[in-house]
Amino acid sequence: MTTCSRATAASWGRQPTVKQMLHFIRASVETIRQDAANDRRADGAAIERRLSSLLRHALMTRSPFEIALVLGSAAELMLFPEHDVLEECTAAVHKANQQVLRGLVWAVRHRSMLGGRHVRRFGIDAP
Repeated sequence: MTTCSRATAASWGRQPTVKQMLHFIRASVETIRQDAANDRRADGAAIERRLSSLLRHALMTRSPFEIALVLGSAAELMLFPEHDVLEECTAAVHKANQQVLRGLVWAVRHRSMLGGRHVRRFGIDAP
């Protein structure tokens, strides 16, 4: 994940506020864009690949904070994971019972549904 999210999630031990999550999401989006710009393949799918990698890692670690951060970052970029992956993320975050993270996932799901069939989706690549 991003340096900002790792250091913050590990050092807190408490629930993030909405304001803090928005800050982390904006920082994460900037990092994702920079990483995609440095992608050697130089095609239009660099951001999707980066999001896929980040979400796969977040799901493997089962970190509700990381999952919510990646989902929020993807939504800011108007990209959403495939439906089954979004369901898995939702279940993992709901188990954490952190109101801000649950609300963030709800907002991402809502935005995804509003986009209908025309929303851009990405899958999780195999490691």
